[in-house]
Amino acid sequence: MTDIGNRESVLSSDDSPIIVGGFFRSGTSLFRRILDAHSRIHCPPEVKFFRDFYDDYLQAPDRHARFFATVKAIGLDEDELLSIFGGAYVRSRELAARKLGKQRWADKNPENVLYLEQWSRILDARFRFIDVVRHPLDVLASVVEARFDNTLPADLPGKIETFARYARAGLDFAARHPGRSLVVKYESLVERPQQTMSDVMAFLGERFEPGMIEGAFAGARQRGLEDPKIERTTVIHAQSLGRWKRDLAVDDARLAADRLAKIMEELGYEA
Repeated sequence: MTDIGNRESVLSSDDSPIIVGGFFRSGTSLFRRILDAHSRIHCPPEVKFFRDFYDDYLQAPDRHARFFATVKAIGLDEDELLSIFGGAYVRSRELAARKLGKQRWADKNPENVLYLEQWSRILDARFRFIDVVRHPLDVLASVVEARFDNTLPADLPGKIETFARYARAGLDFAARHPGRSLVVKYESLVERPQQTMSDVMAFLGERFEPGMIEGAFAGARQRGLEDPKIERTTVIHAQSLGRWKRDLAVDDARLAADRLAKIMEELGYEA
C-alpha cells in the first residue's frame, strides 16, 4: 500500500485521469472540491456511471426500465457495452475538462473502489488511484446518521460488512499497484490540509497551489450529486474527528471494532 507517509515512488505528470474512491462519509466530497480548485484538474460532482451500468442499488423499483437494463437486451455482452459506453463517458470527461481550460480530469465516487478493474479496462490501466479513508468508527457513526437507504443496509452489521467490502477493495488494489495508488486519511486532510494536499500533488506530478484550500469553498464550485453536508461547509474543520465516541452506542462500537480489527490495523487506526 502506498500512503502519504510511505510512498514508494512519485510519478511525473502525464495528464492521466485521477480516480478517487473510498466510502460514504469518508471525506471524498471535501477532497474532490479541493482537487477541483486546482487550475489543471477538473473534478465535478459524482456521476454514477458504474452504479447505473451494473444496477448497483439496494432499492430500484424502476430498474427494468433504466437505460443500461434495457440496452443489454440488444444482445451485446458486458465487454462490448463497457467498451462503447465507457469510452463515451471518458470522452465526455475529457471534453468537459477542456471546456474549462483544464488538462486533466478526476472522477470521484466512493464506490470507485469496487470498479477499479473496470476503470483499468476502459482506461488501459492509465490512471492514478486515490483512496480517501477515515477512522472506520467515525464513518459508521456518520452513515448511521445519514442512513443512505438506497445504498447501505438498514442494520449496523450490514453497514459494517459493506464498509469492509469497500475498504478491502481499495486496500487490495493499492497493494497490487503501489506505484500508482495513494491512500489519503481524512484526519490528515482536515488537520494538515496544506501539507496533505502538497503530498497529493507531488504524487500526481502536479504543482501544489495554495489557493486550492480556500478555493474549495469559494465562488461557484460545480454542484451536483454529492454529500449535502458539503453545501453547508465554508471552511475545513476537524470537528467530526472522534465523533463515534459520542454518537455510537458502546455495544455498536465494540461490534464494529471487533469485526473491522484487521482492516483498522491495515489503515493505521487503533480499535
